[in-house]
Amino acid sequence: MEKFSEILHYILHSNVINFIIMICILAAIIKKINLGKNFEKTIENVAAEIKKSDEEKEKSKKILDEAQEILDNLPQDIETIEKSSAEKTKAFKDSIEENTQKAIFNIDQNIKKSLAIEEKKISNLMTEKTSKASIELAKAHIQNLLNANPELHNKYILESLDELDKVKL
Repeated sequence: MEKFSEILHYILHSNVINFIIMICILAAIIKKINLGKNFEKTIENVAAEIKKSDEEKEKSKKILDEAQEILDNLPQDIETIEKSSAEKTKAFKDSIEENTQKAIFNIDQNIKKSLAIEEKKISNLMTEKTSKASIELAKAHIQNLLNANPELHNKYILESLDELDKVKL
């Protein structure tokens, strides 16, 4: 038994045996926790992520190609915009010049109308003042004549009365 005990002791302390026991225990654990399926799931997930990454890469490449096409067309687009802008600026400038000329013409016409109105006002005012002065001068002249010759006064009164008699009411 002693020999058996030595063999048992040797087996328990031997690294090979310990390694075999450890492999058996690991195999039992792997079988128990279904590590193979977990590896398969992980591999499937990694494959799906790689596929998704490839799809995203294709989308990004397509977007990059579109952006490159836009960049390639950018000088022509800028030139077109500059031409359009120049044409619009010229049209806007022409429109402003035309509107300015119209405004100047309208202002000139308004000034001429205002001057004509003011001339008429001044003319009317002068005519009114002249008429008043003429009336006052005629009145003074008539009064001087009547004062100088009192018979004229009676003559004018009689003529006025005759004229009133002619008027029929």
